[in-house]
Amino acid sequence: MITRRGFLGLPAALLPLSSCGDGEPGAACSIVLDVETDVASVVVWSATATHAVLTVATPAGAIAGRWQVPLGAGGVGVVHARGLRPATAYVASLGLDDQQVLAPHRFVTAPAADDPRPVRLAWSADIDPDPAYASPIFETLAAQAAEAYVSLGDWPYADNPPWPDSLDGFRERHAWARGAPVLQPWLHGTSVRAILDDHEVRNDWDAGTYAAEPERHAAALAAWDEWFPRRGGGPRYQRWRWGAHLECFLLDTRSYRSAQGAPDGPAKTMLGEVQRRWLVDGVTASAAPFKLVFTTVPLDFGHGTDHWAGYLTERDAILDALAAAATPGVIFLSADQHWFGAYRHRLGAREVQVGPLSRAPAPLPPMRPGILARSAAYNFGLLDAAAGELRVRVLGAAGDVLWDERFAPDDLTLRG
Repeated sequence: MITRRGFLGLPAALLPLSSCGDGEPGAACSIVLDVETDVASVVVWSATATHAVLTVATPAGAIAGRWQVPLGAGGVGVVHARGLRPATAYVASLGLDDQQVLAPHRFVTAPAADDPRPVRLAWSADIDPDPAYASPIFETLAAQAAEAYVSLGDWPYADNPPWPDSLDGFRERHAWARGAPVLQPWLHGTSVRAILDDHEVRNDWDAGTYAAEPERHAAALAAWDEWFPRRGGGPRYQRWRWGAHLECFLLDTRSYRSAQGAPDGPAKTMLGEVQRRWLVDGVTASAAPFKLVFTTVPLDFGHGTDHWAGYLTERDAILDALAAAATPGVIFLSADQHWFGAYRHRLGAREVQVGPLSRAPAPLPPMRPGILARSAAYNFGLLDAAAGELRVRVLGAAGDVLWDERFAPDDLTLRG
């Protein structure tokens, strides 16, 4: 566990961690994760406390439940608040046994699968709270009132120098990246669904880098799993409904990945056989009008081959299977490359790539057929779904509109 001495001894670049408590600034922070119709997971971290009490109530004050939260290894505790009602606004409050009272979280539970109300989700990636990347983007994101935010990785940048070489070192990076003051107004007004990409471990990690440094990689993944625990265990990839209009598929493009340098072919994989089958079977069987496939890395058009361009055999097999099933309403939503892009791929597959939120934008590679629009700027995506329509917008740091497109389910059907 990170002790008070360890907390006070962190490098100046990692302080302050947060201002979300009424006690010592930076000594604690929290996040609401993986909200569904009747349950929300709440994670709390403290450098000084050993126990927390979570109270979940409606904005009018009707208490839905109260839970005890012991803080274990690394100062992290998690509670799965069950018995909630669908499509309902809640306030989650946390008090700690060292007298800190954290700022309340406001979140909304998922609508039921037959609930036709309009819904809004947001997504992006690449969060580094270093002031070098400061912009108004988190205020802009908070102002959109998205019901949930999908994080496509690189949060934290745990491989910033000096690179941690122990579990405690990776835990400290997570505490810093979750508790930074600039993030709090946004994080306390929504819930998060998250997957890791590469920088939570090391740049461009894959099976080859894991084999070269197994202990460091294992420590990084253990810290991730403490901060983003999975209800009931199971894989890190996720599937969930959000009302009558949306079903979401969040891919893990790192944990099962072959070495990037391996020759492309049937044996080279980004997802692994089980996850690939889970994706194709789930998307083709989904009854939701729109199927959102969140992939941390883009399908093509990026720098290098640390994305689907290095795994074309598997990518094309997935697209071919979706086209053979003529599944309507499929759209790919990605991040990683540090610029916005709107793309059209083979078989008519559509993709919108976003990010970064707070890391330097990258230079754009040359234009190619299939690239519809691009911008090297801080940005995030918004998804508004209503009866028969999915609206996809990408907003810049100050709310400027980089892309705005509307789709019917048939517009998003891959065709051979």
